[in-house]
Parts: sequence; C-alpha cells; structure tokens
Amino acid sequence: MKRIAFILITLLLIPATLMAQDSVDNKSQEFDWDPVIDAIIWHESKGKANAVNGPYVGVLQIAPILVRECNNILKSRGEQRRFTLKDRYSPEKSKEMFHVIMSKYNKENDIDKACRIWQGGTRYTIKHTQRFVNEIHAIMKQQKKQKEKQANEKNK
Repeated sequence: MKRIAFILITLLLIPATLMAQDSVDNKSQEFDWDPVIDAIIWHESKGKANAVNGPYVGVLQIAPILVRECNNILKSRGEQRRFTLKDRYSPEKSKEMFHVIMSKYNKENDIDKACRIWQGGTRYTIKHTQRFVNEIHAIMKQQKKQKEKQANEKNK
C-alpha cells in the first residue's frame, strides 16, 4: 500500500516538476539577452560570422566543446534538434547556443555570470573573468548610447 501511495505521489509530482522546469526555461527565454550577446559579438569577432581563432569560430567564437555541451543539454531535455560544428558560422544558431547554455547554467539570468561562463566556462574563476566582464559592460554601455543617439536623430 505504501508503495502504491509513493507511486501515485510521484506521478502527481512529475508534471509539477516539468512545469517548474518549463517556467525556468521560459524565464530565460523571456529575458532580453540581446544587449549582452551584441556586446560579446562585438568583443569576440566585431560581428564577423567567418571569424576563426584556433578552435573558436563565428561571431561568438564558439569552441567544439560548447557545441557538444549544447547537444547534451538538448538531449537531456528530450529535444530532437542538435547543433553541428558548421552552425558556429551562423549568427542565429550561435545565439541559440548561447541561450541553451544560459538556460542550463545561468537560470538567474545574471549578466556578470553570463559573461563569466562565456569567457571561462562553467568552472570559471572571478579573477580570470573579471576583465572580460568589465569589457562587456563597457561595450554594452557604448552600444546603448549609440542606439539612444540614433533614436534621437531619427526623431528630429
């Protein structure tokens, strides 16, 4: 009898757990990562989709290990889609990979943490990633000013 009760409770909790995971994933998808991604793209490749630096490729300078990690995350979620090494040359696919990584390792949508993960991986150290974080914030600030200036000129 206890076993049946345990099974019933477990079956009742599974949808709640899945809904909570969906809520976390949706929270990450709803967060506007565009300013962060745009700044990282400018820092890493100046927007050049064909940029190559050793094993790092594309606008976000993605390494093969990141592609594998994205595919592992997608597989663990039961999704069918997968990324290829060639996808690193696509700005859109590169941004999708960024979102996949953040949805797994940065559920808080913390900009500094996103920068640290992107620069130093999931086992980053603050010491080795602080310069990158500062540079991304500076680029974001500069890009925001440029957009505001363009908007003001457009409204004149």
